Amino acid sequence: MKNRYFIALLMMMLFCGNVPAQNLRELFVNMPTELLPLLRENDRLDLIDLYDAKMNIQVTNRLDGKSTIKELTGDYLLLSLSPSSSMQMKMLPSHNGDTLLCVVNTVTAEAADSRIRLYTKDWQPVNEVFFAAPAIADFFTPSDSVDELLDLADIYLVELKLSAEDNTLVAEYTLPQYMTKEDAERVLPFLRKRVYVWDGKKFQYNN
Repeated sequence: MKNRYFIALLMMMLFCGNVPAQNLRELFVNMPTELLPLLRENDRLDLIDLYDAKMNIQVTNRLDGKSTIKELTGDYLLLSLSPSSSMQMKMLPSHNGDTLLCVVNTVTAEAADSRIRLYTKDWQPVNEVFFAAPAIADFFTPSDSVDELLDLADIYLVELKLSAEDNTLVAEYTLPQYMTKEDAERVLPFLRKRVYVWDGKKFQYNN
């Protein structure tokens, strides 16, 4: 009888070992090195432990810089990789009942600029179009001076922010951070953020 229970328990353990990780913490730790080369696996584990202990302590990354977790929930992660770069990760429900991983990497010089990617739970890239990047003109409210303002907004710099509370994505045009004070004051009153909502397949514009 004991042998039977032992075999059943062993089979359950083996089965569970083959189930893909569902927890965001495990997915973060197991993220392929080529997608997060700055942090070793032990660094990621240390960051989680420090965050859980409510200790705002940074770890030393592979470039001898400092990295830390700013926010971590059951399905969202905000990671400061360096003073000028960050990464967001969000688990999103798929239309077929599966779970996808959205990753946003942001680099900030004088203005922030983001890149967004979508992956399966085993870190395979999703090649379908899931986010239509807005044109610069989309960030401007209609006005008689839009054409003149667009002449000033000649570089595409957009910061993307995933929400920790829901499945929304906010896009903000950040070139004014890079402009002269005078040009920024002319442009800012006409700028608007764009909000997108995840529908299981892609981020849909919701403004």
